[in-house]
Amino acid sequence: MSAPIVTSAAGWSMDALRDAMLDAFSDYAVPIQLNSRQFGEMMQQRGLDLSSSRVAIVEGQIAGIWLTSVRNGRAYLISSGTRPSYRSRGVARAMAVDNLAYLRSIKVHSFQTEVLRNNETAAALYMSLGMEKQRLLDCYSLLLCDHASTSAFRFDQVTWDQISPHTHELLDWAPSWQNDKQSLSAISDQISCFSLFAGQELKAFAAVHPGTGTIHQVAVRADSRRKGIAAALVADIQNRLPRASLRVINACSTDRAFRGFMTHLGATEMIGQHELKMDL
Repeated sequence: MSAPIVTSAAGWSMDALRDAMLDAFSDYAVPIQLNSRQFGEMMQQRGLDLSSSRVAIVEGQIAGIWLTSVRNGRAYLISSGTRPSYRSRGVARAMAVDNLAYLRSIKVHSFQTEVLRNNETAAALYMSLGMEKQRLLDCYSLLLCDHASTSAFRFDQVTWDQISPHTHELLDWAPSWQNDKQSLSAISDQISCFSLFAGQELKAFAAVHPGTGTIHQVAVRADSRRKGIAAALVADIQNRLPRASLRVINACSTDRAFRGFMTHLGATEMIGQHELKMDL
């Protein structure tokens, strides 16, 4: 088999990239199955930059993908993978080296990603490139619950643009890339937001993707906690959205209060991730 040729992803269609990604993740611990629309939304949310993204070509076929985003001098690895039949041939490393060299050439100053805690092969590659572990990130699944089904709190449905200037005031830790302000702004027409205001002050909010059931951000202002607002907010979301379950992806594991909140709701902990980062 010939050596892989690494090139920009700009010359390849979104369908070709999606097909390569699905094949690469077909035997993954958490299999990924996305149709064309879902793949497009995922790339839109995370900020796919085709010019910096890389594909490895072997005999005219995509053998591997290295899909990246670039924002404000920072880069993020959205997804990387090698098709099973092309593994153990240095495909991923060849894409990584080429991508990092390009990012440095355009003055990007940092590179980050997440990796499942049990994916030792991918973690070893990333760390051999110079990446270091930053945070442990927890993931949860919430079945339909009846917490605060009759609530004294009234939550209003609002747009992300209405609340995004104030959400940082309620957060105790920075959201991961896929959950941060820019990512949610990129799909603001696809997410539902619920809020509790006291006058002009935002007291609590949640930003949720109805299609996936993902709660991207949820928080209560510090002076309003331990009053049942968060549990009532989650119950309100479950009553409004036509899903039997919700999920929380990439919560900071050091936040004991949030972990306790998830336990209170009866959430099931799923496989978490390591957040990795390096300076360029």
